Amino acid sequence: MRDALSFDAFADLPLLDGHIHVWQNLDPGLLWQTLARAGAQRCNALSLSRVPTPAGARGTLNEPAWQFKKFSRGAAYAFGALDYARPVTADDLVTQVQRLSELGFDGVKMWEGKPSVYAHLPDRLEGELYAPYWAWLEAHDFPVTIHMADPLRLWDPARASVERWSYVGAQFPAREEMYAETARILRRHPRLELIFAHFLFFWDDLPRAAQFLDAHPAVMFDLTPGVGGFLELSAVRESAREFFLRYQDRLIYGTDVGAGPVVDEHTAFDAAKEIGQAWLVRAFLETDWDMPLPSGIGAVTNLFAGKRLRGIALPPAALEKIYWRNFERVVGATPRTINDEWQRETNL
Repeated sequence: MRDALSFDAFADLPLLDGHIHVWQNLDPGLLWQTLARAGAQRCNALSLSRVPTPAGARGTLNEPAWQFKKFSRGAAYAFGALDYARPVTADDLVTQVQRLSELGFDGVKMWEGKPSVYAHLPDRLEGELYAPYWAWLEAHDFPVTIHMADPLRLWDPARASVERWSYVGAQFPAREEMYAETARILRRHPRLELIFAHFLFFWDDLPRAAQFLDAHPAVMFDLTPGVGGFLELSAVRESAREFFLRYQDRLIYGTDVGAGPVVDEHTAFDAAKEIGQAWLVRAFLETDWDMPLPSGIGAVTNLFAGKRLRGIALPPAALEKIYWRNFERVVGATPRTINDEWQRETNL
């Protein structure tokens, strides 16, 4: 069997990883070495909000994201996050996103749509608290990468004891209501530049994914695993290839590298495991391989033992769009200029 996690067979193309994570006390050199092994010359470093905020903790990862961008000398974009460490108002959220823009962030990262986070928000995302914020983002063409919903299996009561996250309980929103809320926000703000992380978890429903993209021309999907998502696409390889060719202008390459120590601050960065996710995305997009999913990819590989990965072998023109052109079209051909006032900031 081939060396499963080798990148040698992949195309020599410019690669901009649109979805990586930073964490407290990261070694930026180590993160860049990992990205380089996956073939990425540029990236987008994402902050996160801490919701709820642990006692004594800063409310975001904005500072490490900003510092990583500065370290990268023009090779990294950075998306900041909203701070909920203190009570917020509608005006405060607008002030926060204005400040992110002034400091040189290139957009906003929201995981407020992940049900475990959503349950702790001070208002619904379509509520009055967020309305001026969405309006500001739309008016200023300021992009957002947003995690909305999650895989359907996480609402299954039978799986509550085996999943890392489970949304069984009245405190969590229903999955379909989250999608309905998203559609209502986009009807009010049709020019919002939203990049939905993880394919909006429509991996198993390509007709619905197509319907959503057709209904909302300003939005994009990123391809961060969801390890299981690429196996679901593999099961309908021909339909998946047709979809990816049809919507090649609406898809953005991302890997989630760095998510391990963000999700669990007691977990050290494991370069081998993290780089496996980049391998998975590239193998699916670039090759016609038909093989069992290799071990060591992502945190939930054990759920998919024995499942087959089948590549869709996209042509170079489509790969170029997914690997960097689409991101540049939405976010900008180059990162925004860093504002060194951050050094004097004590909070955002």
